[in-house]
Amino acid sequence: MLHLMSVSGLSALCRSIRLPEACVRQVLSLRADPSFDRLLEKAQPLLADLLVPASWDRALAQLEALLGGDPAGMKILTCMLAVCGETKRTYEKLQIPEDIFADTMECFTRFIHEHTESYGTCGFDRAFWTMRQLAARLFRLGTLEFELTEEDGQKAVQIHIPSDADLSAGARRDSYRRARRFLARFFPDYCGAPFLCISWLLAPGLRACLPEGSRILSFQDDFEVTGIFPDRDQFLTWVYKRPDIPLMDLPEDTSLQRNLKQYLLRGGKIGEAAGRLLCP
Repeated sequence: MLHLMSVSGLSALCRSIRLPEACVRQVLSLRADPSFDRLLEKAQPLLADLLVPASWDRALAQLEALLGGDPAGMKILTCMLAVCGETKRTYEKLQIPEDIFADTMECFTRFIHEHTESYGTCGFDRAFWTMRQLAARLFRLGTLEFELTEEDGQKAVQIHIPSDADLSAGARRDSYRRARRFLARFFPDYCGAPFLCISWLLAPGLRACLPEGSRILSFQDDFEVTGIFPDRDQFLTWVYKRPDIPLMDLPEDTSLQRNLKQYLLRGGKIGEAAGRLLCP
């Protein structure tokens, strides 16, 4: 049986990760509802499968079907936060410090803030991503996140850039150092694994949009580009908050938004690029 967080445990978790109060009330109300508690019991096998990379997608699809209507994502959010009880046990077994647990799980708060900024309402729509955190495969270490991956028997550490990341050189290097120390202590099998990244922040087209001295361009210099994907459009969500805004109507509130919009109107492409970390 999974160790699911109780109402009191969820309350403490929500406060520690600074979840918005409106969401806290909904999560605690659902967790205290006897009918929802029975649903959680019924869903135990699916919740357990959320912790296994090979079964993530199937388990999430079946769990969302079991939950039924969930337009704001509060049901799936409550399920995932409850499963954090099992995640916390994993951290404790590995003796990973509690502050890393809190920093990592604060992704839920960040995603809710991003949804509110994009759509004006409190919601959670990143369940497809947060299974990595629940399964203790992705960790926030300083300004960046690091995910332990394995494909065809080859280990690699994928670097992810949270929306609130400080991309200054000092913050980046501190994060890389933290990750190296973290792996050596808790996951020594990954010590020699390459650090990889796939992101719009590595896209070569940004060099036509950003000034010399840009932190984004400095971040690009940390990597050797190994692949370019010009037709991917995820950058629209990160730069303009929503992917469904017509090109002519893209906001121009920041210099990045203005420069990027003009570049796109001229027929330029951003997309994404893949890279391998060069820095030690």
